[in-house]
Amino acid sequence: MRLLSLAGPLVLFALGMAWLVPAVLLTGGGPQGAPWWRYAVLLALVLAVGLAWRLGSRGLALGTLAVLCAAVFVWTRTVRPSSTRDWAPDLVRTARAEVQGSRVTLHDIRDFRYRSTTDWDASWYSATYDTRDLVRAWFIVEPFSGFEGAAHTMVSFEFSGDRFVSFSVEIRRERGETYSVLGGLFRQYELIYVVGDERDLIQLRSNHRRDDVYLYPVRASQERTVAFFLDMVQRMTGLQSQPEFYNSFTNNCTTNLVRHLEKVSETNVPYDHRTLLPAYSDELALALGLIDSDVGLAETRERHRINTLALAAQDRDDFSLRIRGRAPAATPAAAASGP
Repeated sequence: MRLLSLAGPLVLFALGMAWLVPAVLLTGGGPQGAPWWRYAVLLALVLAVGLAWRLGSRGLALGTLAVLCAAVFVWTRTVRPSSTRDWAPDLVRTARAEVQGSRVTLHDIRDFRYRSTTDWDASWYSATYDTRDLVRAWFIVEPFSGFEGAAHTMVSFEFSGDRFVSFSVEIRRERGETYSVLGGLFRQYELIYVVGDERDLIQLRSNHRRDDVYLYPVRASQERTVAFFLDMVQRMTGLQSQPEFYNSFTNNCTTNLVRHLEKVSETNVPYDHRTLLPAYSDELALALGLIDSDVGLAETRERHRINTLALAAQDRDDFSLRIRGRAPAATPAAAASGP
């Protein structure tokens, strides 16, 4: 009975400390790690809870812990996102948009050429797209890390004339910073919409990281697809004046796309394990009818896995066509010289 009476307080104590420790050490942290004074503050907080337990009771200790957690939570809200840090070289620029009627000009579209994941030739360009020429959206899923359910999701938009542009919602890393799920829960990374050429955003993942990449055509009317595109452009623009923190659960690549996909879907997208674990997001899209398929999920995935095509199309100008199994249109000169 004594063990049972201790179990409840110990569980609450463990949960409180499991939140308090990373909140103090990680909130607003950067690549340099936590400064020494945070460890000193954490030690003082732990000693205060221990002293309350020693001199008072379990109830007093839990009450002290609750007050300290509340105080630390209030402090975490004072840590604000920024758009001016020493950003990683591949994230130093943010895409900008100019909208004039149906025409959208995107600046700083990333178009890196990779020799490896850490060695590249940097390049950005500007391009103008007319939403009247928008053909369809493509949903991209990249499972990674070997952790069940972990994945990155992106979307590409196809315009007539075989033109494509991709949007990737990511953490905006500082120079020397790496991603962690835990850090993503404690206001450690800003959120960024990376706009890029498919030869950058897709090829990086399929050809250099060697992750599986699945490319699905989204089923939607042209009107809804335009709304989807413009909604992403609007949010991308809003983040420049009002930066936000990334959150591993509530403000990540997939949860943002879910909000945009609601512009395409006839129904609200449910918030369930398939958004918390984005490797299953294609299953959700299939269930909602956003992806056409006359076969089961496994075969649908196999049909839309593009790695073999992407490797064969390495660095080609017609990369986007080839990963979709399309042959580029023959030019008049090429047709004239043919058999």
